Amino acid sequence: MTVIAHLSDLHLSPVPFPAEWPWRLKPVLGWINWKRQPGAHDDAIWEKTAAAVLAASPDFTAVTGDLIELGLSSEYARAATALARLGDPEIVSWAPGNHDAYTSDTTARIREHLFRWLGPAQASGDLRTHFPRLDLVGRAAVITLCSGAPTWTFSAEGVVGPAQLARLDAMLAGIDRATHLPVIAIHHPPVAEGLSRLKRLRDGEPLLHVLARHRCPLVLHGHLHEARRQEWEAVGHRIALVGVPSASATGRDGEEGPAFNLVTIAPDLTWQVETRAVT
Repeated sequence: MTVIAHLSDLHLSPVPFPAEWPWRLKPVLGWINWKRQPGAHDDAIWEKTAAAVLAASPDFTAVTGDLIELGLSSEYARAATALARLGDPEIVSWAPGNHDAYTSDTTARIREHLFRWLGPAQASGDLRTHFPRLDLVGRAAVITLCSGAPTWTFSAEGVVGPAQLARLDAMLAGIDRATHLPVIAIHHPPVAEGLSRLKRLRDGEPLLHVLARHRCPLVLHGHLHEARRQEWEAVGHRIALVGVPSASATGRDGEEGPAFNLVTIAPDLTWQVETRAVT
């Protein structure tokens, strides 16, 4: 059996005031919003989630984004420590989210602090040039995508982009489906009922059409801070979209408490997902 752990949305806290240069309006507004809603996330809870994931002894761990809040250098340094807590970069992947790529000047800071979790860039440019990342683990082909891209001040949208989609298409074409089951890890859900346009994945349906064409069965995502499973179907193929609560959630105001997913893939490539709450 191959076991893949999936966790998301660490939102490491406390969040420092964004005083570093260059000064940006979006991080300041984000910090004010964080201060107005204290107690939603707790690093002590994240540590419990990490311990529970490690106790499950997965073969690989996929972290689907939003490690941090505002894209500050000190936050990325803490994010690197958090990812390392889960294991070596060879067995831990990171799918950047909207908070990870918060502003247009964050890519250099990410490359400085989190380069161990980035693949070689396919071209100069933003963070998405390092993705997709492919990890063949037992019977799984874990493909990690980047939907984190700088957006306007009040947007939490994501976008994969045509270049990353083209690389994904070629990558999927090279996977032997007789031996490996493709498992996609991404921060934003490709589609989600009731999700605001300000939080959507802009090219979610084009992504799903690529996945359907290659008969991919499973997408793991974060962003919603809840355990959610929905299905999307096209060209006679059904894709399961599976979300997970925040790994550091305190459960305040009715939000779901912390949890992680375990994906189990059998030798015959049948699979199942179990959501484990962290107490």
